[in-house]
Amino acid sequence: MTEIILQFEVDDRPTTPETVTDEALAEMLAHTGEQIREQVMRKTSDLRCAEHGNAPRITVTATYESASEQMELAYHVDACCQMLLLRTVQALNH
Repeated sequence: MTEIILQFEVDDRPTTPETVTDEALAEMLAHTGEQIREQVMRKTSDLRCAEHGNAPRITVTATYESASEQMELAYHVDACCQMLLLRTVQALNH
């Protein structure tokens, strides 16, 4: 199964929904995290390397800027080989 690692940054500082003191922001981060995890899992859950039998590991970093109230997502994929990497990126883009 695909391993999904979710990281949050608020105003360029690493954080978690549990440590954010603003209750509304903490709720938004938690909800966003659930949605990201579900979407990535739906798109990649059946991906395995045909040659090595491995699943990809995907790290998603959600960066929130308070001043602009904007969130950006960055994806990093670890895969056993180039073919699995390409298949994973393709799945995430669709």
